[in-house]
Amino acid sequence: MTGAGPPHVVIAAVGNPLRRDDGAGPAVLEQLRGELGDALVLGALASPLDLLGAWDGAGLAVVVDAVGGDVVPGEVRVVEVDLRDPQGAPTRTAATASSHGLGVSEALRLALALGSMPARVVLVGIGGDDFGEGVGLSPSVSAAVERAAQVVTGLVAEGLAVVR
Repeated sequence: MTGAGPPHVVIAAVGNPLRRDDGAGPAVLEQLRGELGDALVLGALASPLDLLGAWDGAGLAVVVDAVGGDVVPGEVRVVEVDLRDPQGAPTRTAATASSHGLGVSEALRLALALGSMPARVVLVGIGGDDFGEGVGLSPSVSAAVERAAQVVTGLVAEGLAVVR
């Protein structure tokens, strides 16, 4: 980590591995264990609201989560939040729909209202198929974990290059 200030890159996975494909985010972090350099890894968070305070002042926050809606199971979607938009965060759409009580989009809106946003936020979503109770990812989501991990690695490298 460079400097004594806030981390430049923060990575978080939102999801519950006990709800099948909702564990996609934590599975991506597990795939990347030890490969994220100086990025601050917040770990697997049970709720998107756990992002609040943890990402304050970061140059880049990468949030990995399983998504539902019209997203094809196993599809990896990358959504960069446009912080210049007065709404600031995407609405609950297919790219941000969540099996959590509150989704990532609601946490982003709350962070904007509190003035605690990172400079840049990128959401990496993996289309889920089965959000029922139980352990284990569906085959399509399991196959997407490596692709999502590659996306996260690229974003982290780009974000860390800014401070070097």
